[in-house]
Amino acid sequence: MTIGMPQGSGAESVAAALSRATLALGTSALVLAAALVALRSIHASGPGPWEALVMLIPLAVLMVVTFVRRDLPSMIVYLLLGTASIGVYTAVILNDTTNTIADSPYILGLPQIAFIYTVAPTVLGARALAFIVAAYAAGQLAALLAALNAGIAPTFDFLTAAAAVVIIVTSGLSLLLGRRAGRELRAVERALRDTSAMSYQQEIESQVVALFHDTVLNELTVLSHQQPGPLLPAQDAALRRDLAMIADGAWWPDEETGASTDDGIPPRVAAVLAEARGGGLSVDVAGDLASLDRLAAPVATAVSLALRQVFVNAQQHSGVERAEVMVDGAPDAVVVMVSDAGRGFDPAAVPPDRLGVAQSVLARIRDAGGEVQLWSSPGNGTAYMFTLPVAAEHAWEVEE
Repeated sequence: MTIGMPQGSGAESVAAALSRATLALGTSALVLAAALVALRSIHASGPGPWEALVMLIPLAVLMVVTFVRRDLPSMIVYLLLGTASIGVYTAVILNDTTNTIADSPYILGLPQIAFIYTVAPTVLGARALAFIVAAYAAGQLAALLAALNAGIAPTFDFLTAAAAVVIIVTSGLSLLLGRRAGRELRAVERALRDTSAMSYQQEIESQVVALFHDTVLNELTVLSHQQPGPLLPAQDAALRRDLAMIADGAWWPDEETGASTDDGIPPRVAAVLAEARGGGLSVDVAGDLASLDRLAAPVATAVSLALRQVFVNAQQHSGVERAEVMVDGAPDAVVVMVSDAGRGFDPAAVPPDRLGVAQSVLARIRDAGGEVQLWSSPGNGTAYMFTLPVAAEHAWEVEE
């Protein structure tokens, strides 16, 4: 599980920003070089170095192709052809006038800067530094050979060297920060996976504890209050159902939903009502019963098991033999109210090791994505309100 962004997206966005910025600088340098050549040609007494402009064209085309392709073969072709273009360009400029370097060093340095700044963002990772150095060295070598061929004593090109140092430092820092950000992102993703796994494990443990309480502990409690003798048919059926549930690892003995009853009650809820009534509890059900069919299967299972525990608690502790269930439908939720007029209890006084209300009712509804409220006090009965999310395909449109 991630944290809302694809892995490595931070480093890639930084690389993309650096790529666009350096391409813009390289393009600007190339345009300035072309402008300087044009101005020198216009103001020259002779023909002028117009041929140098021609050598800037393949360099511009290579810059665009390399920026789009971004693969190793394209980079090698770019270095070779770009070096040749710079060499011929420099030779044309130097042959036009021997005072070019002294008069305007920019006219020779700008194409090399464009050459370096285009290669900088094209290859991501540690190879970028190697290609930057290679582009700088190749451009300087081409200019040196052109100067020697023209019979001019070469001088150190401080402008291109400074530009190369800037882009090398920038690319190096980007590489280091990208690696650091990648390590931090992986650490965050591991922490999120661990947290998600722990949360899932706690949810499963909560469901297992609630199921164990609803089955084994409840049946043992009932049997402990009985006189020795054969089991009642309802008890025998309940024990067999619980044993099958535990053996199969299912949350409900029959996972097939089937059809609702004639009065609109889903089969799982109907089974819980039949069990409670078979145990001597009179349960009155009213309201929008058809809305229960709008619940997703896991939510329907959760509310059925929670209702079962509420009825068990009413039978064992309320002192009355009657409970009421009211169902109401909302656009995105189903509300279920369960109440009895029994002796009630103080929820805050329930010991933490008693799992009937805490795990089998409250935690079960919350784990299913619902909300639950409990009202009870000694002598005033007990009431629960479950607010359950409906399946997405069964949500109602709200009319404005």
